Amino acid sequence: MASNSKILAYLLATILSFSLCNGRSFTDKKSTRPLSSRPSFSTLHSTIPDGSTSTSTARLLHRRNSSTFTSIHNRGGGSSTIIVYDQVDWTALVKYAVGIAVQMSFLFGFFTGVDKILAHHYFSSSPISRVPFALNVAFLYAFNLITSLFSILPSSNNERRKPTKERNQEYHKRNIPSWTPPGIAFVFGWPLLTFGIRAITGAMIVQEVDGRYASPAIMSLMFHLCIGDLWNTVNNVERRLGVSVVLLFGLWLTKAFAAVQFYKVRPQAGKLLAVTLTWITAAVALQTRTWQINPDSNTGKREPLVPMQHPKWNTKFRWEK
Repeated sequence: MASNSKILAYLLATILSFSLCNGRSFTDKKSTRPLSSRPSFSTLHSTIPDGSTSTSTARLLHRRNSSTFTSIHNRGGGSSTIIVYDQVDWTALVKYAVGIAVQMSFLFGFFTGVDKILAHHYFSSSPISRVPFALNVAFLYAFNLITSLFSILPSSNNERRKPTKERNQEYHKRNIPSWTPPGIAFVFGWPLLTFGIRAITGAMIVQEVDGRYASPAIMSLMFHLCIGDLWNTVNNVERRLGVSVVLLFGLWLTKAFAAVQFYKVRPQAGKLLAVTLTWITAAVALQTRTWQINPDSNTGKREPLVPMQHPKWNTKFRWEK
């Protein structure tokens, strides 16, 4: 038992050391952030000048960087460019799917390796379920912070393609709902309530399945965390507000699925994990409202809920420039 504890403690220390360098901060998980200014948005990126006549209007469609631009000319010589998103970004969808699959494979491989090490007779002659509960809690809590290390998609803290100054300013100019809770609420909502309950219930499941980490229930929780990492990429790196809303609904569904899997192993753990759905429900509502009151500056309409092609949005793996 002492050997097992030392091994698990060493793994935990290693993981935490990586997280201090490369892991994302829990504040990146916030659905939105309180802002001091709430500028209004114009209804269209550019409008047709007053006095134009529709009978003389000619429309020219041309492609530029995989997105559709409509140039509208009129008698007075004026023109405007209205961007219309009509091409689904299939490259982004494929990369999202590949990123999740690879990340899950890495996590499953890591947990399988830990199980084999702890179960080896050289290190343990007693059931590995006797690893201290508190150490299991700390070990699983770390995965709330560092699962992005297993991802091939960029995260907000370590992606190489830093956002331009203009894009960063646009992100911080988002309108926020009037009922956005103060910043301290996110401290209690994510690292204490959500992360803590995930770790405690996960440790309960590990005990129930004889100390194994690569179990279906634990991996269902890891899948939920992978969706959270994808949301982090979409919302904080790519700035796709509409797509981030859809992913938050996916985050809710995967948490509910994990709670069901936990319940099958240990009902108490499943019920406790389901409590965190209340906070995620609030996050979904907050992000949805943020999407509704922040129209796309290019179209004057709400951002698309599916990835669309446009030069300002570009999905790349970590090694791509």
